[in-house]
Amino acid sequence: MKRFLLILLALALTACASVVETTKSVGKSLEADIIDMMTYSDEDESSPPRALQEIKHEVLLTKAWQHQVPLDKTQRFTKLEMVLSDGTLFVANQEGAVLALDQANGNTRWEVQTDLPISGGLELGYENLFFATSDADVVALNLLDGDTAWTTQVSSEVLSVPRFSDGLLVVRSIDGAINTLDATTGQDVWSYIRDVPALSLRGTSSPIIKSGGVISGYANGKLVVLRLKDGMQIWETSVAVPRGRGALSRMVDVDSDPLAGERFIYAATYNGGIAAVDIRSGQIAWRRSELSSYKSMAADWVSLFVVDVNNHIWSADQTNGSINWQQDELENRRLTALVKFDQYLLTADYAGYLHVLSAENGRLLGRLKVSDNTINAAPVVDGELIYVQDAQGVITALRLVAATLTDTKE
Repeated sequence: MKRFLLILLALALTACASVVETTKSVGKSLEADIIDMMTYSDEDESSPPRALQEIKHEVLLTKAWQHQVPLDKTQRFTKLEMVLSDGTLFVANQEGAVLALDQANGNTRWEVQTDLPISGGLELGYENLFFATSDADVVALNLLDGDTAWTTQVSSEVLSVPRFSDGLLVVRSIDGAINTLDATTGQDVWSYIRDVPALSLRGTSSPIIKSGGVISGYANGKLVVLRLKDGMQIWETSVAVPRGRGALSRMVDVDSDPLAGERFIYAATYNGGIAAVDIRSGQIAWRRSELSSYKSMAADWVSLFVVDVNNHIWSADQTNGSINWQQDELENRRLTALVKFDQYLLTADYAGYLHVLSAENGRLLGRLKVSDNTINAAPVVDGELIYVQDAQGVITALRLVAATLTDTKE
């Protein structure tokens, strides 16, 4: 009860503020404390994680290699993603270290210490590796040796992943601005500015680029599409409408990265469910209010896969939103976003387990305790290897194989 009252007090103080000061270090605001209190801990009994049940392993996960990259414990508030290119795995930490690892064995190819508070990235483009910082810097490093190619500044802290396309780098900052830079020089090309609500989830969705358009979700439930070459707004639509009287109940953040298909853009919101938006007109095609989420979605040719706010996993038809299946055996286990891997779905949890589900019916097919630490970042897959990074920076490469008849239950 005491914990609940603290949350309400923090929300009331934030909601009453008539002016929110935008700084280059918004991450030090009360907002982070609110989300920290809302995050499950061992002392919080309001939404305990469901205990794992015994399963029959139909697939096995085996470790190929491990590599230690020390990370700050506040990693869950950032979107530092591992990226792969030509046999190299690139990884960064919040203290400014950037490493290039051999994808096959984990050996270090190069390592640089930038001494920058890295908070957004990583992204690849041309011969560069891009990231952004909590001090509003955007940096390009040479892929071959890690030398700095250029550095520029945007309007505020960046917690999202910059996106590269057609020689441009699109950067979304926490104050609602989208800055588009020349990826070769770092020079400004165009900017798009809009207000953000006083109260929102800590973080922002990363923009996505599709068919010459920049798609970005906002904390007021809006989805915006801009023309990549010049920033002209093509359309804007509300994918969720705030409801209720309380500040928390009215939060409709599009904190999950939008997902663009051939016909629809799918946007998940914290309180407003998931909407499918016609990619040409911006009209809502369907909505599922029960699928509220702040994690990135996955998809195959016909289905959409979602982790909701209770950590239930859903499969929905992309065309009409009808539900194919629901999996609730991992409830409240603080799952990562889902990753599609062949006919499987991968997700990791707060206890260091990596789970494998069937994309066809949601059945749990296998799991492995990869780490004794929380895993916050979604797995990365390439070829036959799966890469997982825990909250202490340990990267583990794994292989997935079908189980034999002699394999036993866990």
